[in-house]
Parts: sequence; structure tokens; C-alpha cells
Amino acid sequence: MPGGSGVSPYARSSELVALGLAMRELRELRGVPQRAVTFDAGVGDFYVGAVERARLNPTFAVLMRVLGTLRFSPGELAVRYERNLAVIDPHAGQDIPACPTDEALAYAARYNARMAAWRAAQARRRGR
Repeated sequence: MPGGSGVSPYARSSELVALGLAMRELRELRGVPQRAVTFDAGVGDFYVGAVERARLNPTFAVLMRVLGTLRFSPGELAVRYERNLAVIDPHAGQDIPACPTDEALAYAARYNARMAAWRAAQARRRGR
């Protein structure tokens, strides 16, 4: 772990806690042990448990495999996730700016200008 603390960088993430709880709820609804899910989804032995305990941030692809193994849709996970998050942290996400911010638009304009200049320079070098 970063800094050698032995604590997951996600340990205090209410979003990951809500996701883990939602995954556990779905797995328990099917009555399937963690090891069976990890085997059938083709993930490491401790992957599902680590996600359920908010110790691991799953990739989208793996999340879809686990949900497919359990025969649940992403929407069913999302409903439980939102419900859990509202209980854990009713203010979650309120500090995230709505896109696009003025700063994001300015950044995009600068980036596009740099890329246009780079492409023009590349075309000149190739004699186009």
C-alpha cells in the first residue's frame, strides 16, 4: 500500500463501500459463495471479497463478468449501489464539478490548438 500504511487507498471511499455492499447483496441473493463467483468469473481467488470489502476498485470488464456470472444486470447493481451510497454518504459526489466547467473548456481549447499546431508541423515535415 502507498506509504506502507497497510491501508487500502480506497478504504475511506464511500463509493467503493457502497459498490462492495451492493455486490455482496447480489451474491447473497443468489446464495453463491465468493470462491464460486471468482472461479466462474475467471478472476483471482480473493478478488470478489476484496471488492466487497472496498479494498479493490474493480475494472468495468471484471465487474461485468461478475455480474454476468451472478445473472444480474448492471442496472440491478446500480439500484443497490445508489441506495447504499445514500445511507453511507448522502453528500457523496457533491464536491465534483458538473461538466463542462470553464476550466475544462479552456483546457480543451488549449489542447486542441496544440494538437492542430502539431499536426500542421507534421504535415509540413512530410511535404504535404
